[in-house]
Amino acid sequence: MTDIFRWTATRTAQALATGEVGVAEVTQAHLERVAQCEPQLRALVEPFADQALEQARAMDKTRPEELPPLWGCPVSVKINVDMKGHPNSNGVPALNKVPCEHDSPVVANLKAAGAVILGRTSTPEFSLRFFTSNPIYGCTLNPWDSAITPGGSSGGASAAVAAGMGVLGHGNDLGGSLRYPAYCTGLATLRPSMGRVPAFAPSAPEERPAALQTMSVQGVIARSVADVRLAYGPLSARSPLDPLWRAAPDAGKPRLGRVGFCTDPFGDGVAPRVAQAVETAAKAAAASGLEVVEVTPPMVHAAAKAWAQLLSADVHYKMMPTIRKFGSPEIIALLDKKADLYGLPDLEGYITQRAVRLTCQRTWAEMFESIDALIMPVSAAEPFASDQDFARPESYPEIMRAQRSLSIINLLGLPAACVRTLDCRPVPLGVQVVGAMMDDPVCLDVAQAIETELGFDLSPVEPAL
Repeated sequence: MTDIFRWTATRTAQALATGEVGVAEVTQAHLERVAQCEPQLRALVEPFADQALEQARAMDKTRPEELPPLWGCPVSVKINVDMKGHPNSNGVPALNKVPCEHDSPVVANLKAAGAVILGRTSTPEFSLRFFTSNPIYGCTLNPWDSAITPGGSSGGASAAVAAGMGVLGHGNDLGGSLRYPAYCTGLATLRPSMGRVPAFAPSAPEERPAALQTMSVQGVIARSVADVRLAYGPLSARSPLDPLWRAAPDAGKPRLGRVGFCTDPFGDGVAPRVAQAVETAAKAAAASGLEVVEVTPPMVHAAAKAWAQLLSADVHYKMMPTIRKFGSPEIIALLDKKADLYGLPDLEGYITQRAVRLTCQRTWAEMFESIDALIMPVSAAEPFASDQDFARPESYPEIMRAQRSLSIINLLGLPAACVRTLDCRPVPLGVQVVGAMMDDPVCLDVAQAIETELGFDLSPVEPAL
């Protein structure tokens, strides 16, 4: 059954549950797909062929009566989280030496859910770019078009899933690192509400800086919204390692059956096909039975500035000494350019931006009293060229301007699901569906309604190398 790698996660889980296929058969099919695509794509850069197949055969022999939700599903894990027995390199050669002694909560939750980990996917140095390349593994290619970025920082995960190397790809999102890769490869994802999925790096010498504590989340990239939903429950299981974990299943407010949409949140222009992707999503939502209204989200410029200044301060004061010691000249120059672009707040400015964050969160919470979710662009631009920030550093301000619809959601801590809405070339485009805090299920429901209405073929793509 050579087409097994083309199945969605939900189809794979169903086939495993009914006994149509065994775990070893599914794992072997995906490992063969990895062998076809790697090392050319440089996406799933650390395959676990022997280990994964050994685990799969053992699972077939000890099949439990009650199967966990991801039992036997082949997945990948990003190289910037702790996984026992493997270094957490974060794309940095100097950090790619000492194996971790413990699993991070997200890896532990995937294992507890029965997933078979095929291998680990690439990330840019320190996971601080919208593009994916590093000195260890080189540049990850987009299987749709190698001239286009697969996004970042979870570009290895998006390229792997788009090509059929695993049904789910783990990633994380500080400024759009789940949503932008999904956008660049025509995939689905969910940036969960802040605190909904536990996060911790046992190998880290100290706690994460404040911006990462309040704006970074863990999640998965998949080919369909149903696949993302399948993984959401297991990923959000409690861990005592994350005291900021939140158990709330939703926002606790009634559903209205009404969604908003906005094609140009910042009022200064988006690419024509970006606008078309949003308008198509709004029409599909209306066709599914939802009431759709045009909405202007509040305080977006203030939110974008707050995200940039808070993150720049944390990177500069807490992370740059390590980055200057171990990073490449390219990443150092890029982050210095970012600091110049946004400025570094003093203590009073930092405290002020923290207060602005709360005001922005309140105004968005008030907006969600009249709508269940907001359909908006992922980026103001179509996906950029591969490694454009390094190849054309003068375009960096343009890149960051386009990504403001991503970064403000991190500042707000809100859930946002991505779904494909436009089959175009060189890559399909989609939108993000943003919800109120803890209304992750609402985001998935609206995204699912759009996806069902549009009915695209979401099969893996044959890499264009």
